[in-house]
Amino acid sequence: MNESRDAATHRGELPPLNALRAFDAVARHGSFAGAAAELHVTHWAVGKQIRLLEDWFGLPLFDRRPRGVVLTDEGAALLNDVSHAFERLGTAVVRLRHNTFTQRISGVVRVNVPMSFALCWLLPRLADFHARYPDIDVRVSTTSRKLRYVADAFDIGVRSGPEQGAGVVSRPLMPDLRVPACNPALLRQHPIQSVADLRHHTLLHSATTRSAWSHWLKEAGAADLRAARHVEFDHVNLQLGAAIEGLGVALASLPLIGRDLAEGRLVCPIAAPVWRADDYMLVTNADRADEAAVSAFEEWMEGMASQEGG
Repeated sequence: MNESRDAATHRGELPPLNALRAFDAVARHGSFAGAAAELHVTHWAVGKQIRLLEDWFGLPLFDRRPRGVVLTDEGAALLNDVSHAFERLGTAVVRLRHNTFTQRISGVVRVNVPMSFALCWLLPRLADFHARYPDIDVRVSTTSRKLRYVADAFDIGVRSGPEQGAGVVSRPLMPDLRVPACNPALLRQHPIQSVADLRHHTLLHSATTRSAWSHWLKEAGAADLRAARHVEFDHVNLQLGAAIEGLGVALASLPLIGRDLAEGRLVCPIAAPVWRADDYMLVTNADRADEAAVSAFEEWMEGMASQEGG
């Protein structure tokens, strides 16, 4: 390892914790896909964290092979220390939770998010929140209305783009990166190696994101591309479901398809370009922002979102 890194003893010089978690998971599973499934993030997000860690140390930690990855000698040495560190950290967390059992946060948090965000992002992660905060009851409702119009019926919400108005406070949660995604079986008939190859495929649209493909194709320099067919659905969930069933290629929100990518139901056939839509925003009812249960859910969501690599 670099001498400057060997000498690092101050906390400010430690590598990012998320990168170390990704490294530990990849080493145990022997693949980025296995680590992504464990961490509930995308293969892309895991790869980004590993590259960040390798850049930090200035050397490779894995040998990339066709059927997975293998630790380098330096990676194996690091894994030994990282594994022990996480074990000690886990012990400390359990001890602290036990010691503060009678002081745990309790209450009710009313969460309002779009249906697609609830199904694809929130629900797969909600068990983690319940484990951390067993005395907080979470009540989830779904709508795409502006939250300022339902301010009395929610504590925390998620929306695409900024929410402004009296009674609500919003801030960025994570970027909404849009990428083409399809069932891997679809590529066996007509491989997609470039943007131009999309002309052989059906493009799947959602009525709520009708212009997404046009924006993406324009940024890809293929605004005039004529696809074999266009099919539109009235909801994002149907659009993504159609992609999983092999009916065509969807321009999907990367945070919403993380689990499908990790478990192999979807693949991203083209690495670039990535079109950035309006960010996902975390919106809080200003009258409830100072309540402990609400703050706990906010912090948890931001922690989960940071693992997306955004």
